[in-house]
Amino acid sequence: MSKDAASSNWSRIWLFGTIFKTSRATHAAAFYEFLYLFLWSILPFALGTLVLYVTSNDPNKNIFELSLHTFQNGELLIFTISMLAPILYLTLHDPEQAEPFPHKLPISTIVALVIVTCASLFSLLKASSVKDIPFVVGLSVVLTIVALVFRYLAIVYHKVRLPPLTERDLRKPQDTFVENFRRHVEGESNNVDFTSKFGDHLKEQQ
Repeated sequence: MSKDAASSNWSRIWLFGTIFKTSRATHAAAFYEFLYLFLWSILPFALGTLVLYVTSNDPNKNIFELSLHTFQNGELLIFTISMLAPILYLTLHDPEQAEPFPHKLPISTIVALVIVTCASLFSLLKASSVKDIPFVVGLSVVLTIVALVFRYLAIVYHKVRLPPLTERDLRKPQDTFVENFRRHVEGESNNVDFTSKFGDHLKEQQ
C-alpha cells in the first residue's frame, strides 16, 4: 500500500480523520498554542503543590502525594469544564469565510456530555454525597485527559477551517480606512487637497 493510499485511509477515521490530512506546519502552530494554554492552566495546581510542600512539617513528605491533594476535592472537574467550554463555541460558531468545523456534531455532543458529567460529579462532591471518592478522583483524571485531547483537536480543526491569510487581507483594514477618510474629506469640500488633509490627520495622531 502506497503512502498516499494509507494516508487516505487514515483520513476517513471517525472524529480523528482530519488530523491525518493536516500539514505539519498547522500541527506545529497548534501544539505551540496548546502548550502555552496547558502551562497556564496547570499553574494553580503547581503553585498549590509548592505551597503544600514548603509549609508541610512532615519529614517524609512526598511531592507527588502533595500534588494529589490539590485536586482531590473536585478541582480537576472544574479544570476539565474550563478546557472544554471554549470548544462548544468553536464548533457551533463559523467565522466569516471559514469552512464548517470538522466533525462538528460528534465533537460538540461528546464535549457537552463530558461537561454535564463533570458538573454533576462536582455537585455531588460538594454535597458530600459521593461514597467512592477514589473512583471519582480517578474518573476526573481520565476526563481531564479526554478534555486535553479534544482541546488540541479543536485548535487544529479551527486552524484547518480558516481561510489562508494573504497580504491583501492584511492591507484591507488600512485600505478601508484610507478610502473612508477620502470620502469624509471630499464630503466636506471638493476643493480640499486630500493628501494634505491626510497628512494633517496623521500628525494629530502622533
